[in-house]
Parts: sequence; C-alpha cells; structure tokens
Amino acid sequence: MEKVIIVTGGASGIGRETAYLLAEEGAKVVVADINLDAAKDVVKKIKDKNQEAVAFKVDTSDRKNIQEMVDFAVELMEP
Repeated sequence: MEKVIIVTGGASGIGRETAYLLAEEGAKVVVADINLDAAKDVVKKIKDKNQEAVAFKVDTSDRKNIQEMVDFAVELMEP
C-alpha cells in the first residue's frame, strides 16, 4: 500500500515544511489548506522534484468538508 498523508495547513509554515519532508520520504501528500492557490504552489514545488502531491481546499471547521478530504485521500490509495 502506498503512503498517502494529509497535511492540513500544508500551504504555509510548519505544514508546508512537513509536506516537503513527507514527499521526500516517498509519501503521496495531500496538501490541504483553506488557501488553495498557496496549496497549489506547494504541490508544484513538490512535483518539480519528481515527488507526488495534490492540493485540496479544506475548511477544518466544516465537518462535511473534512470527510470529503479524507474520502479524497482514501481514493488516492486505490490502484
């Protein structure tokens, strides 16, 4: 099974650096953040290093949106 890891707040600060590190370690990273444009910038930098990442806009105060994010990550694990 591939490693798929969700990093909330992944577009800046500690979250961004965590996303970079996890991608370097071979995980497929879901860069989840309310700021989708910034998340896409992080994904681009990860992909520029031939690593795997995708951006996902999430509002962590919205339970339904959190479930959508988790479902999205689970789908990434499927072959």
